[in-house]
Amino acid sequence: MKTILNINSFLFGLVMLFIASSCSKENELSREYQDVKIVGVKVDNQLYTPTYSEDQTVVTLPAGRDLSNVKVELLVVNGSVTDFENNKEYDVRKPINVSLEGLNGKNANTTLKIVSAPLLSTFIIEGLNIPASDIHSSSNSLIVQVPQGTNLKNLKVTMEFLNGTLLDFVSGQAKDYTNPTSFQVKGVDEATVYPFEFIITTEIVGPATIKSLTINGVTTDSVQISTGNVVTPFVPSLVDFSKSNVTIEAGFGNKIEAGFTGTNLNLLSGANKVKITGSDGVEREFTIAVPKLSLKPLFTKAYSAFGFPDNDLVGVAFSGNNIVVSNYSATAPTVVGPNYYNFSGQHVGTLDKADIKAVHSFRKIASDSKGKLLLVDLGINDATHVVYKWDNLTSKPVPYFSYSKTSLGFSYVPRSSGISISGSLDGDATITIGMAQKTDLLVWTVKNGVLNPTPQKLTLPITNLGYYWAAEPLPNGQPGYVVAAVGNTFSGIISTNNLLAENFKLSGISTSDCKVIAYEGRTYLAYTAYVSGRGAVLRICDITSGEVAGFSTPILDDLIPSTNPNGNLTMDVDMTVYNGKLYALFSCTNIGMRLYQLN
Repeated sequence: MKTILNINSFLFGLVMLFIASSCSKENELSREYQDVKIVGVKVDNQLYTPTYSEDQTVVTLPAGRDLSNVKVELLVVNGSVTDFENNKEYDVRKPINVSLEGLNGKNANTTLKIVSAPLLSTFIIEGLNIPASDIHSSSNSLIVQVPQGTNLKNLKVTMEFLNGTLLDFVSGQAKDYTNPTSFQVKGVDEATVYPFEFIITTEIVGPATIKSLTINGVTTDSVQISTGNVVTPFVPSLVDFSKSNVTIEAGFGNKIEAGFTGTNLNLLSGANKVKITGSDGVEREFTIAVPKLSLKPLFTKAYSAFGFPDNDLVGVAFSGNNIVVSNYSATAPTVVGPNYYNFSGQHVGTLDKADIKAVHSFRKIASDSKGKLLLVDLGINDATHVVYKWDNLTSKPVPYFSYSKTSLGFSYVPRSSGISISGSLDGDATITIGMAQKTDLLVWTVKNGVLNPTPQKLTLPITNLGYYWAAEPLPNGQPGYVVAAVGNTFSGIISTNNLLAENFKLSGISTSDCKVIAYEGRTYLAYTAYVSGRGAVLRICDITSGEVAGFSTPILDDLIPSTNPNGNLTMDVDMTVYNGKLYALFSCTNIGMRLYQLN
């Protein structure tokens, strides 16, 4: 029962309520009084608001309060008490009958019931020293933590309660407490019986907590509880977090609110709440944050393992169940590359590049949904730039399309910043190539396997971009792009429409490429972010909603730790579906590469 601290305000409210109930309607000069009623009870000068049950007026005090001799005052509206003397000391261990006389001529009888539940006052286990902090008593349970190794089969327990008498428990009698048991306590009114669940355990017990969650059948391998009881679940496999059936394993002896069903929750909102009562009897409210993937990588490969010079790794791409790694210096006849590796990180082979004529060096490699590869050169002069295609890892490269300063109508040399593909080159696809240190984006489309050789030219609404950036088309024909950019005045992620008009952007992220993929009805964004002195941060976001919250709250936020600098700020990432499974590949120049299977 809530204690009212400001008595004057309460009494003023009662007066106003009385006045309001007595006011006339428009031109009426009078109206009938409402029924007489007890609206407040002062117990030893402390004011409480009662509740009502049939003909009873009930006041609840804290547990263990001595009720044998308390001063009581009744506050009444619309009438008066006829057989009760206020500010007198009463024994209220049992209910008191009270008669009320109403100003409307109606009299009433009520039973005043002042309740103070039993409170554990003594608890002893023979032969054990149990600190008070390990005894957790609430209104309906008693949970006691005993030292590890304690034999629970033959314990002698002695306990006593204020305001209560044990009914079915004999203190000092040996008993087996291996399993939970129960007992009852009769209240001081000698009528109310309070049931208690009784547990003695070697498990750790205490305040309300969450030990684990099971989300769509996948159990967390850990949870993190931060300030404000915010719970972050770490999940070892990707599931649809937007439609989640959640089961909570709370702390030992904890009770989850009955109203929490855990059905069809959108965990991506980060705002789902659940109330849990601990074995200390205190209810706490927890907020379930957006889950994080705690994936174990299939492999991590240090940059030194590639045998590349510094700042040489420029791109990675999936082709079937292999990974292609492209490097600048592979353009030179004596330098091996691009190489490809299996999903265990073992070198398998090298792409045929004998007929490639690159302008200056390789810039980026990308693959379509079926593993066909496209490679764009860097390009620093007026020569024609040819984009080459490999149909598979063992095929010869063939020219796929070309462009030049003249064909594009540019006043500058079209130096490429990267290449991205969404879709299948055998079906429908979108290919993008950005211009280094410029804001122009070239977009080629493929329809039913036929390439339109004339690109659409779009302009990104941002200035002072750096050498490396990319615009990733949204999958499955969705309009728009996700831009990853490293620049002089802006570095980060930009969401745009299909004409490159900005929806929103996230700044302060050093990333030069990204990948967007559709999988089982969801859309995922992946990118690698370089953080100086820390390493390569590997992120995946569920961006299905298209809202900034999805972009800014990653479901994977892992790290390849390193203090090696990324001299040219080149990072890359790719995602693919192989045999129904979703894979993500991250790379960062001078740091390394990592592969995950997400489910």
